[in-house]
Amino acid sequence: MRLVSRLAAVLAASVVAGGALALPAGAADPAPDRLALSVVGDGATTGNVAVPVALRLLDGDGLVSGTVPLPTTADGDQHALTLGADRDQQGALQQSADHRFVTLAGYDAAPGTADVNATTAPGVLRVVARVAEDGTVDTSTTLADGFSARHVRGAVTDDGSTVWVGGHGGDAPTTKGGVLTLPLGGDAPTAVTTGSSNLNNGRVPVLHDGQLYVSSDRSGFSGVNKVGTGTPTTPSTLELVAAAPAGADIAHDFTFVGEDLLYVAFTEGTGQGLAKYVRDGAGWQHVGTYPGAFWGVTGRVAGDDVVLYAVRGASQGNEAVRLVDQGDTTVDVVHDETIARAGLGEAFRGVAFAPGFVPGDGPVDTGSEQPGIAWDVRVASGSGNVLSAVVGDPTNPVATGTVTDPLGEDVTLTATSGDAAVVPDEGITVTVAPDGTFTVAAVPAAAGRAPLTLTATTTDGRTSTSVLDYWVSTALSDPTATTHVGMSDASAAYDVGDGYFVAGDDDSNQIRLYAPEGGEPVAEFDFHDQVPAGDPSRPADAWDLEAAARIDDVIYWVGSLGNTNSGNVRLARDVVVATRVVGSGAGTTLELVGSTHGIRQALVDWDVSDAHGLGADTFGFDVATQPGWSARGPHSLNVEGAAIAPDGTTLWLAFRSPIITGADGADRATIVGVRDIADVVTGDAPVVIGDPVLLDLDGLAYRDMERTDDGQYLILAGGSDEEGGFAVFGWSGDPADAPVRSAADPVLAGWDGSYEAIVSAPSLVDGTVVRLLKDSGTVDIYGTGTVAQDLPSTELKKFVGHDVDLSFGALFTPKSVTLAAGTTLRAGEPFELLASGYAAGEAVDVVLQSAPVTLLSTSADAAGRLSATAVVPVDVPAGEHTLVISAASGEARLPVTVLAAAPDDGTVTPPPGTETPAESGVPGESSAPGAGGPGGDGAGAGGGAVSGPAAGGAGDGLASTGGDVAEMVALTVLLLLAGGTAVAVRRSRVRVLTDAGTSRQ
Repeated sequence: MRLVSRLAAVLAASVVAGGALALPAGAADPAPDRLALSVVGDGATTGNVAVPVALRLLDGDGLVSGTVPLPTTADGDQHALTLGADRDQQGALQQSADHRFVTLAGYDAAPGTADVNATTAPGVLRVVARVAEDGTVDTSTTLADGFSARHVRGAVTDDGSTVWVGGHGGDAPTTKGGVLTLPLGGDAPTAVTTGSSNLNNGRVPVLHDGQLYVSSDRSGFSGVNKVGTGTPTTPSTLELVAAAPAGADIAHDFTFVGEDLLYVAFTEGTGQGLAKYVRDGAGWQHVGTYPGAFWGVTGRVAGDDVVLYAVRGASQGNEAVRLVDQGDTTVDVVHDETIARAGLGEAFRGVAFAPGFVPGDGPVDTGSEQPGIAWDVRVASGSGNVLSAVVGDPTNPVATGTVTDPLGEDVTLTATSGDAAVVPDEGITVTVAPDGTFTVAAVPAAAGRAPLTLTATTTDGRTSTSVLDYWVSTALSDPTATTHVGMSDASAAYDVGDGYFVAGDDDSNQIRLYAPEGGEPVAEFDFHDQVPAGDPSRPADAWDLEAAARIDDVIYWVGSLGNTNSGNVRLARDVVVATRVVGSGAGTTLELVGSTHGIRQALVDWDVSDAHGLGADTFGFDVATQPGWSARGPHSLNVEGAAIAPDGTTLWLAFRSPIITGADGADRATIVGVRDIADVVTGDAPVVIGDPVLLDLDGLAYRDMERTDDGQYLILAGGSDEEGGFAVFGWSGDPADAPVRSAADPVLAGWDGSYEAIVSAPSLVDGTVVRLLKDSGTVDIYGTGTVAQDLPSTELKKFVGHDVDLSFGALFTPKSVTLAAGTTLRAGEPFELLASGYAAGEAVDVVLQSAPVTLLSTSADAAGRLSATAVVPVDVPAGEHTLVISAASGEARLPVTVLAAAPDDGTVTPPPGTETPAESGVPGESSAPGAGGPGGDGAGAGGGAVSGPAAGGAGDGLASTGGDVAEMVALTVLLLLAGGTAVAVRRSRVRVLTDAGTSRQ
């Protein structure tokens, strides 16, 4: 395989000689093509940190001929030019219209500068580099305050004298524009596209056939746009000429091939890939897309075909590929070959024909056919050859793909690791099926990053390679913890059965289905194109999903409703999207039910008009929705939780902010209801705001909220800003009741982040296990210096979930009591009871009502149970009573019937009107007066035995049995033998033995 056989030659031929290139003068040279790659990185640094940039010169087969470093320090009128190590949308590379130069744009920032794209200009100038065919670098062109605090993405020139630069210019103090232009060496650019936020945000500029174009992802301009007429240097119009196909988001680099073909790299969405357009009489028509994560692209006519050179993948260690498309009005890529691969700590960003090279139109010689390795894309917007794992996790994901040989020979696959400390070679397993499908699995040894090189070798010795970029995070400290790949900012979730759950995040508009064991998504649902844009001028904006609530089989996904952290108004966040759950577990699918916008303004109107009765502007929603007002802090508008109110129809919005300080000085978290949410989302019902609920969460605010299966509420709380920690509360749902904090706050040692979502909460009973999710967007989960939300691939982003046991001191735990012998008791006699639902060791009183009589005071055992024997005092009147097992956490109540005490002479007073059986009485005992002995009104106890609770009516004459009397006589004898007295059975204070063997008087 050419790439492998040339590795030594690449190292030998990669030279730097005073900045000059050993290249022939520009002339048609159709075989091989000569290319330039923009290479970003220093071999070690990761994250959004400024790093050096260089041009790597190579031919179409991948043979490197030289390297041109760009300056990292200023020298006279020449500026430094650096780029962010992981900023994939920077570094686009373009060849000049006259083929003599290549250009790119960057930052006049020293290596190591953090968050380089967020730096403000002119403090950190944006710079254009022009590189000539002899290797001369010119970085004298600067852009004043252009693209301040934002990305600068690409630059192009006609003949080296004038440059056009694309980027996000919406935050520039004065030079607002998506495309700026100025002469080489200038420092006062003119905005060519300027005005609205859509016009002020451009991507990559390209010159073709004397006309300037620019890509865009903005509403009305998503795709490729014509800028004015020719090469404008004054403000001009923008006209969309090649619209993004359905499902394709974020147009980046693009290339015209001949007069009638156009290829555009769309970097996100279900339609991610190289989109091909053919020009006909009606304009540019999309005819198909070659899937993949492509960024830079250039190409030319190659005989009857088209040869394309592209940068594939966004992460460090990505690749440059050569593609051959044989389709006329379709996409028919018959050759896909890796010609170069970035090393560790570096990434390719742009590709262009080399300065001084004039592309021909002859066919490309791809050499002998090599075996092909194609990766399956398992995660939306991924590339397939990136994998995330966890040390010690037996369920780590595996990569899959297909290996083929165009000549039909058998192919073997082997794999080696680029870092044996992270993944040793012996830890890699490659399995190939007879049909060529393969699986790559690994057992990582340590956290970090290890490129796994897969080599395909045919029986006749031809080879090719492909690299699986394998990233590993540290072992999880909690055995219940799992990581889930595909997003890092999980912020809303719902259980759908068998441990599976659907989750949304605040960084994309996708909802994903995950398995309980973690790993990559089981399924992904994207309703973005079906939901009307909250701001038609910004259709690609994220909804910032922060909460979810469920009514039956419909889940309502709620945006944050507020501004961005930087104070930008983003109306896309003012959204509720309703989806129906179909099926369960692994077979769950979601269907769109409807969506609504307008809750944000309804909240403002409600607050300003004092519809809540607390005073106009109590919640500050009007101010909080103004441009420039951040969503951070306690005085903003920021929804992070939601639940259905007790009425079953109102959507409770639980706010991270505002926090309301009461007259008592206590800070209270805010809930506000939207009535009849189902009618609002699916019908024409107006948004009606209900009464607010203010709860004291120990100064914390809502991060999520869920209604339990038994109608109570579990609250996940955290600081309104980044401080304050996290806690779990239980709440009855009654505004008059205070929430109760769980005994232990949630924590996952070794994994930072923000608790943002409750997956499920069946009840608030102590010991109930609930699952919480942590937003890991700001966590460096791999120890590489890059936080998760900045990782270059969705296949690397992940969040963590783990179980938490609830413990509210049994305040929400139902209490129960049972009596061993039934609910009929006799005064003066012992009875056994079993009660449960109390806190461990909690003091418990057993009380007989109506006139309260405390039968005993004891404590629950470690399981919250009470097993005891008590005696009803002899002076308790016979009749209907209530047995109350009372504690601080609540009480259990049981109706009981109390029978009159047996007389001291051992006779028993039967119920009135009962006949005296012949065998009544106890030998040797006499009846007390009125006790129902012979000649009395009633009968004494007979010898018949009754099983279970004694029967009889209420009053002093309730029934007893001969068995009762026999038990009393036996007890008296036992007590006498033990040195006690029979009178003990009549004491109102009794000695009780508990399960623990302790006693209380």
